[in-house]
Amino acid sequence: MPTNVTSQFTDTTSSDATQSVFNTLLLVRATYDLIHQVPVKKYSLSRRNGKTMIFRRYDALGLAKTPLTEGNPPAGKTKTKAEVSMTIQPYGDFIEDTDMVMDTQPDAQSVENTELLGQQMGETFDELYRDMWAGLSNTVWPNGTSTATVTQLADRDTYDRAIRLLRVNKAKTFVPAIFAGQKVGTSAIMPAYWGMIDERVYFDLRHTEGFVLPVNYANGSATITGEGGADKYGVRYLVSPNGYFLAGATGVTAAGTDLKNTASFLDIYSVFIVGKEAAGGLNLAGGNGGIIRKGLGSAGTADPLDQRQTIGWKKYDARTILNQAFAVEVQTPVSL
Repeated sequence: MPTNVTSQFTDTTSSDATQSVFNTLLLVRATYDLIHQVPVKKYSLSRRNGKTMIFRRYDALGLAKTPLTEGNPPAGKTKTKAEVSMTIQPYGDFIEDTDMVMDTQPDAQSVENTELLGQQMGETFDELYRDMWAGLSNTVWPNGTSTATVTQLADRDTYDRAIRLLRVNKAKTFVPAIFAGQKVGTSAIMPAYWGMIDERVYFDLRHTEGFVLPVNYANGSATITGEGGADKYGVRYLVSPNGYFLAGATGVTAAGTDLKNTASFLDIYSVFIVGKEAAGGLNLAGGNGGIIRKGLGSAGTADPLDQRQTIGWKKYDARTILNQAFAVEVQTPVSL
């Protein structure tokens, strides 16, 4: 379709109802890859079965390395457990249009409204899950001992400490190893955890020793949406322009540095590196993510002249960290 096709109509939404010319091709909205639910294990709650799901984790028993004594049973072990619960809550929103809008605007309003709401719903839950990852119990800094004292970019040693912590805690990886190939410039990658990073961190991370771009994965290994590369020592990174950060979070001035800052104090970005079953998400089976349409006049006497209609969405959701030992947060400044 040619890009210069136009349609002229009276814009009744403006105060002076002036004549306006609109291009019938809608401008592309800025969207981004929704990455923060990728490592989350999803569960469903049956309808009419309450709002809460409880998860139990039993701690491993101590090893039985002492030989048994004839005729004398051992003392035995007592199980210990931890419980985590999730309670679903409803989320939703809608758009209202009038009959005038539907009858006069050249855009396919119902289609555009559905796309807008779908984008809103996706980005809403991406951010809710992103915020869930913030504030993990395990935190690694490039230097210093807290967020407020960080002064330098995360480097090879920083990411090694994060990976080591997960391996020591016996966190399981998500992605199998990529073995070395014969093509020039390709690289093998160890079994990997998922990492979630902001685009600004990504451009610094690419210069870290051991980073591999997807085009250099050995044997043409497939990537998923949002994947920007890997640390060959055991992390594959999902990238978003909506990563978690704290503006001006350090007590350290950015003066004399080329690091991003707010009010002269360094901004700190989070890199979440996680193993299997670190977090869970809960929805309502058979009642999730539905589009709800109410046509002109559906409100009865509240809309006596069939002048209003709505389209919206509603979704039940809950999310939580299930095992803090299987996730780690790297906090780092980023370059300007």
